[in-house]
Amino acid sequence: MNGVSGSMTIKWWHFLTVVTIMSITGCGQGGAAAPPPETGGIWGRTFVSAPAAAGEESRRLAAGTRLRLGFEPGGVTAEAGCNHLTGTAAVDGDRLVVSDVGGTMMACSPELMDQDAWLTAFLQERPRWQLDGDLLVLSTATTRLRLIDIRAAEPDRPLAGPRWSVQSLIDGEAAASVPAGAEAHLTFRDGRVTGSAGCTEIAGPAAVGDDSITFSRLTTRARTCAPEFEALDRTVLGLLRGELSYRVTGDRLTLTRADGGGLDLRATP
Repeated sequence: MNGVSGSMTIKWWHFLTVVTIMSITGCGQGGAAAPPPETGGIWGRTFVSAPAAAGEESRRLAAGTRLRLGFEPGGVTAEAGCNHLTGTAAVDGDRLVVSDVGGTMMACSPELMDQDAWLTAFLQERPRWQLDGDLLVLSTATTRLRLIDIRAAEPDRPLAGPRWSVQSLIDGEAAASVPAGAEAHLTFRDGRVTGSAGCTEIAGPAAVGDDSITFSRLTTRARTCAPEFEALDRTVLGLLRGELSYRVTGDRLTLTRADGGGLDLRATP
């Protein structure tokens, strides 16, 4: 069983396309859902797929992939090995109610694209949810998924040390995948940041607080850049100015500005 992601005036959709995956309506999806609580239960937590228990059947995933579901009051983020999905979410008794699912559009293998479509449909089937400590089970009449809180599955990475590779650009509630082959990354160490915005090498002070990082006086060195990476490069450079909030969850780092712009990064070897 396999484990079951310059100036901010640059418009990201000049080089990235964000598409909406239309809601899939099934039988029994009517009824108003209760608003989610601010804390407790699944809210404020991230879960990743876990192997099926002994004697249990569970959805088999594409090789080398695992599911990742993040819940914040009113919303859910999801990954199944290809695109980043987002939607609205609430609970209605023992049912998880997800709608308005949309996502980035990144070219992947047919198997991974099919897995994205399956996960989108599954989440919109009002699956039953059962939480027991760090274990979350989602189930429909045909599918059962076991997920575990990411902090139990793997500890949060330290901010300093890992190479954090940019996975997507954040604009409020939307996210856009970086172009295929882009190498935008950051490394924090000894009060400094080094890395690349995709084309431009960067280095400079990065003052880390309890939940924020302040970037100042970054030096840059441009290098030859493929045209499809230029907008990414300008956007990342525009973001890394002043104070950004940060959060590390497992192997993921999120940097967010007060205006909602930000970066989603993953720790890579």
